Amino acid sequence: QKFASLFMFSSLPAHLSPLPVCGQAPLNTKIVGGEDAPPGSWPWQASLKQNGSHICGGSLINSIWVVTAAHCIGRFLHTPINSKIYNLHGKHASGSVVSRVIVHPLYDSQTHDNDIALMQLSATVTFTDYVQPVCLAASNSTIYNGTEIWVTGWGDIISLPSPGILQEVQIPIVGNRICSCLYGTANINITNNMLCAGLLQGGKDSCQGDSGGPLVTQLGSAWVLAGVVSFGIGCAEPDFPGVYTRVSNYQNWIISTITPNNTGFVTFTSSGKDDSNSTCPEIGLSSSSMTRASNFLLLSLLLSLAPSLLHPCLKL
Repeated sequence: QKFASLFMFSSLPAHLSPLPVCGQAPLNTKIVGGEDAPPGSWPWQASLKQNGSHICGGSLINSIWVVTAAHCIGRFLHTPINSKIYNLHGKHASGSVVSRVIVHPLYDSQTHDNDIALMQLSATVTFTDYVQPVCLAASNSTIYNGTEIWVTGWGDIISLPSPGILQEVQIPIVGNRICSCLYGTANINITNNMLCAGLLQGGKDSCQGDSGGPLVTQLGSAWVLAGVVSFGIGCAEPDFPGVYTRVSNYQNWIISTITPNNTGFVTFTSSGKDDSNSTCPEIGLSSSSMTRASNFLLLSLLLSLAPSLLHPCLKL
C-alpha cells in the first residue's frame, strides 16, 4: 500500500558523519529569521500532503528515510490514501512515495512523549543542491538554555496558494527546567525526551502545520537536527515556548530500525547554560497566557471524555 510521497529542500558534505553528504546547505547564503526561506536553504525539509493539503513537515535523514512526529503518522494512517510528501520549490519540486511508516513503540499520544516516527520511501532520492539529508544530534549531545536554533515550516501560511513559501525563524532554546515550570501551569509534563525553544515574550515559534518539521542548529558547516516539532499551547504565545522531540535520545532506536543505516549522527556540544539544577523561577503569566492555559486544561478534559478528537495542542 502506498502511504505518501516526498518533496524536499538542501545539504553539503561533512566529514563529521558516515554520510558522503550530511547537514550541508550550499544555497543557504542568507538567513533572516521570521521571513521567507530562499530556495534550497533547508534541503532536508519535507512536506507531507494528503489530497493536495499540507499535513505535516519532516526531515530527510538519508536517501530513503524521513523523520517526522508520531502524531502526524497517527492521523495520516487513519485518513484516505492519496497522501504524499513533497519539496515545494517550483521547478525544483520533487516527490517520492512513502511505502512504510514506523512509529516509536513508546509513543504516548496523551503526554506526547516519544513523539517521533520514521517514513521509508519506495525509492531512493537523488541528492542535489535542493535535496540533501540533515545530520542528527548524537546521543551524547548537549543542547542547553540559550542555544540559538532554527525552525522551518509552512505553518499557518499553508492556506496560501500552492506552492506556499517555506518560513524560517531563529529562536533560543529554553532549558527544560524553565520550560517545565511554565508548562506546569497547564498541568503538562516536559520530559527529558523533549526540547523547548522560543521567545518567552512570544512572537516567534513553530505553528500549526509545522508538526514533524526540523529544529536545527549549526556545527561548523554542518546543520544538525536537534528536534522535531511536536506541540505547544497556541502559536508564538508569551510564556509557552514550542516543544520538540529531542532527537539525540533516539540514536539507538533509529540505528536499529532503519536500513540502510547510513545516517549522519554528530555530537553537538552546547555553549548555553545547563539549567537542570535551577530552582523554579517565579512564574508571572500574562493574562492571555493564563487564558490559553485555562482553555487548554478545559480542552484536555474534553479530550479525555472524547479521545477521538485531535489533541488541541498538537501543531497540525
